[in-house]
Amino acid sequence: HVIHSSRERKSPFCLLLLDIDRFKQFNDVHGHLVGDKVLRFVAATLKRNLKGQDTAARFGGEEFAIILPGTDLKGGYSVAEQVRKSVSSGRLVEKEGEAAYGKITVSVGIAQFRMSDLPNTLIQRADSALYLAKKRGRDRVEQAA
Repeated sequence: HVIHSSRERKSPFCLLLLDIDRFKQFNDVHGHLVGDKVLRFVAATLKRNLKGQDTAARFGGEEFAIILPGTDLKGGYSVAEQVRKSVSSGRLVEKEGEAAYGKITVSVGIAQFRMSDLPNTLIQRADSALYLAKKRGRDRVEQAA
């Protein structure tokens, strides 16, 4: 739908793929109930940082996809950085003991829609950028070439 609309209006949009860093390790150490809290925390953070027609959805295990209609690469990068900083500055604590679980970070890959894109090519470019963010040390944003 967004692709069709962007083609018709010749307007940009960005796809962000976001992955929770070291989520499996976090789950193994703290358990799946805490892992679920982390997923809810990240989802709530996304919701707080998105506006208007921006859409976020879970995209597999610990990955989220964010669609930013009417947004170019520069704007997408700005939103991605805002989300990344917002997640890493949040604090997830155990209710009873007030013990902190440690810092949660995310890596983000961004791709701007091209008129020649099919859904899978756009996703592949965003995924490659996400892989680059992971490879370059996590807790960062990278954009597709």
